Amino acid sequence: VFERPFRLVALVTPLLLRIRKSLETCLRNNLQQASAADHACLGHPVNFEGLNASHNETGLQRLSEAGGYAGFQHQRFFPEPIAAAISYLFDYPEITSKTMLAVDFGGGTLDLCVLRHRGEKFEVVATHGVGLGGDHIDQQLFRRLLFPLLGKGERWRRKGEDREIETLFPFEEYEDLLLNWAVSYRLNQNQYTTPVMQRIEQEDEAAAKFRRLYELIKRNYSYLAFQAIKELKARLSSQEQARLDIPEIDIDIQLTRSEFETIIADQLSSFRQAIDDTLALAEIAASDVELVIRTGGSSLIPAVKNILEELFPGKVIEHDPFTSVAAGLAIAEYRGLGEKMPAKKP
Repeated sequence: VFERPFRLVALVTPLLLRIRKSLETCLRNNLQQASAADHACLGHPVNFEGLNASHNETGLQRLSEAGGYAGFQHQRFFPEPIAAAISYLFDYPEITSKTMLAVDFGGGTLDLCVLRHRGEKFEVVATHGVGLGGDHIDQQLFRRLLFPLLGKGERWRRKGEDREIETLFPFEEYEDLLLNWAVSYRLNQNQYTTPVMQRIEQEDEAAAKFRRLYELIKRNYSYLAFQAIKELKARLSSQEQARLDIPEIDIDIQLTRSEFETIIADQLSSFRQAIDDTLALAEIAASDVELVIRTGGSSLIPAVKNILEELFPGKVIEHDPFTSVAAGLAIAEYRGLGEKMPAKKP
């Protein structure tokens, strides 16, 4: 942050501390419940990073450490898709017997669980999670829409010792940093900016693309570009076409919903595969699912809705896309659900 490295724990702690301070304010006049501000049920994805168990353990340890620094001395941990399901069941207590699939498609991960709800009890049959979310869709849009306008695929002429050399501009060296706005400031170094300036000096038709790339790097517009992409994505959830407008780097692109769905075809395929994998883990068929709870911001994408309706016709319910998990965690804390932090392995 501003060229200073921070541990992830240091970035999460202020967020949790603000929540705890808000709890203290709410409970200030209720001495009997004042100690509740020391308790927290912390939600987590089924898998923090892919399917690597050690990454899950590290993620939980970091979350627990941040919670401790924020003053939550009594912590429980609960998978987010199960929290979303609990939130739905709390809102609709008349549902007494269902085999349910909760689909929590958020910004960073896709988390799923199959539950059997009988009476006042539920059984978690299977959980599954993959590193697929709105951020990955945003990155794909950046690749397909912006990379060609920033110089990807253009050629680069420069003088060698005894002849002129012409090759593709080494755009691949910029890609990872461009796609991660939090570290894109690292591009503002001579090793990256000098080749861009040399390419601009060639003054051909492609020079405008490299001037655009130079502006993005020097003014650190990567975050701004991603915000514009998020707005485009949101508009395409309610409109058949929308514009990606980034005047700071002279970009104005019209995109139809159909074109958007073509661009994210791989992500949609991965989404469907994750559904199939979850059903396989639960050892049930799609026809055995009686209710599908759809939540999370990315679940609002029409193509995602269509996939679920195709697999589970007439069984899909949208449930509080942005608040269901938080509500479910509050209910889980009240009912004493969740697991305590496991002891750290030596």
